[in-house]
Amino acid sequence: MKTILHRVCRFLFLAASFAGASTLVMGSATAQSADSTLGQIIKRDKLIVATFNTAPPFGYTDEKGELVGFDIDVARLIGKSLLGDEKKVEFMPVASEGRWPAVISGRADIGLASTTVYPDRALRVAFTRPYIDSGMSIAVRRDINVNSLEELNSDKFTLANLSNPQMAERAQRLLPNLKVLTFDTPSSQFLAMKSGQAQAMQMDTPVLDWYAANNEEMMVLPEPLTVTAGNAVFMKPGDFELWLWMDTMVQEMLTGSRYNEYSEIYRKWFGRNPPPQRFYHSKATD
Repeated sequence: MKTILHRVCRFLFLAASFAGASTLVMGSATAQSADSTLGQIIKRDKLIVATFNTAPPFGYTDEKGELVGFDIDVARLIGKSLLGDEKKVEFMPVASEGRWPAVISGRADIGLASTTVYPDRALRVAFTRPYIDSGMSIAVRRDINVNSLEELNSDKFTLANLSNPQMAERAQRLLPNLKVLTFDTPSSQFLAMKSGQAQAMQMDTPVLDWYAANNEEMMVLPEPLTVTAGNAVFMKPGDFELWLWMDTMVQEMLTGSRYNEYSEIYRKWFGRNPPPQRFYHSKATD
């Protein structure tokens, strides 16, 4: 009898200990969730996004003084999915090199700024999977009568670059004879080319396609500078909850429940459909 009573008491003690430990673990997890950036965004009821305001068609200020672009609309779709209202997004305009400090410092929750994923950048910030295919190309003024990279590679011409090391290295490697001017914003690159200060500009292929479609005096050379890459959402490293939610959201835009809304945004800015939702199901339906 004593043995049975002893066993019962021991079982109850162990059960109580386990329950207490479970409560402690769950309480810690809840506190961690509340302290995460994702928890702070939900509590704040506002998503702060670092973006460009001089990089059409991704993010720029229009003639009405309003911030518009593909990245801006994607950010609003993210805000709508996270907080229930696309207006609950605050945009923080940044220059090219200002992207990283904005998210690392915590001043911005995430960045959507026409940003291509590179391994060295992934040492600074955490990237989601890409939300749009990208790559790098060269656009030229039509009046210089150049149709290839080989013809462009001459000290007669000047290339407008952004101030990032990838562009500098690529220009030196592929177009070593070309003169180079460096600018802080894509709009400054474009203005340099438009005015004749530069005869060519290096930029993300979708951006150049958009510029060329709206400026008859420009054309994009057919030879890409890089293989197809991708632009991605980026954020401060180490916050798994925020990264997981954002990466899931990008997946849903590209292939899942938010595909129709994403497709509408894509068509608005690029005049064509995005890649199909699934290779076996190319027509979006609800």
